[in-house]
Amino acid sequence: MSHVKLTRYEGNPILAPIPEHPFEAQNVSNAGAVDVDGVVHILYRAEGYEKRNPYTKDWPVTSLGLATSKDGYTIDRRLPEAVIGPEPFGEFGEHGIQDPRIARIDDTYYITTAAVSRWGDRVILYSTRDWKHFTKEAVIQPEQEMRTAGMFPERFGDDFCFLLRPQPNMWIGYTPDFKHWCDCRPIWKIKRNTWYGRKLGLAATPIRQDDAWLLFWHGKDDTLDGTYSLGVMWLDLDDPSRIIRVQDEPILTVETEYERAGYYPNVVYACGVVERDDTYLVYYGCADRVLALATVPVSDCRLGG
Repeated sequence: MSHVKLTRYEGNPILAPIPEHPFEAQNVSNAGAVDVDGVVHILYRAEGYEKRNPYTKDWPVTSLGLATSKDGYTIDRRLPEAVIGPEPFGEFGEHGIQDPRIARIDDTYYITTAAVSRWGDRVILYSTRDWKHFTKEAVIQPEQEMRTAGMFPERFGDDFCFLLRPQPNMWIGYTPDFKHWCDCRPIWKIKRNTWYGRKLGLAATPIRQDDAWLLFWHGKDDTLDGTYSLGVMWLDLDDPSRIIRVQDEPILTVETEYERAGYYPNVVYACGVVERDDTYLVYYGCADRVLALATVPVSDCRLGG
């Protein structure tokens, strides 16, 4: 099969902060993405200058903004206010909601997010059907301090299936109701002195192909700089805890200035992938400052290709 390598879009970055919008005046970055009736909806992490967290004063409040694109490349519409903001004080998410991943099951879009609070990071699941109203469904495994998680876009029997990341490794877990869990176990672990030597986790929502689940994932190396990169692997369709193949080399790593320098340096971090015209469009945050786009032919990503 082909060696998978992402190609940066020449129009990068596709989203940058807007000083006139307080909720996104400083940074925009990691974005989930999904095709809704032919229009790509991009749900992105946004940060202004407000700070709430007395324990880590460096980090601003995070919210989720919404932009849309008909062709997947050019932003046609961008809302002037956040669609999901911080939770009330005293709740998980009181200091911000970030890093959304979107999975559509039937007519519902489930949005898995990282929530920041005085108790550390947790995962909060929201849902929407119309992209105007958003419902808080659950705090996912609230006993776990965790910030990276995502759902598969279909049920396995009666259960929803999640990829989770109690640091530093990637786990799988099943739940019928987002409260009761079974068969939770690690499926992919860090490897010292590699590009995923410090921590790893899923990037975008898994993509069903003919013979496997395609999973874009991220790793952070164990150098002092802690550079993030993106990789790809394939999981069994019926038993996604079984990894069929992992490409050893990353598909994208930090190279450009907008990936090196920003609010947090040396980061490429994807949360959303959309298929358009036999091409995967990979939306990735750069140095926690701007949002960029990279592409790869679908045919290059097929397990049996």
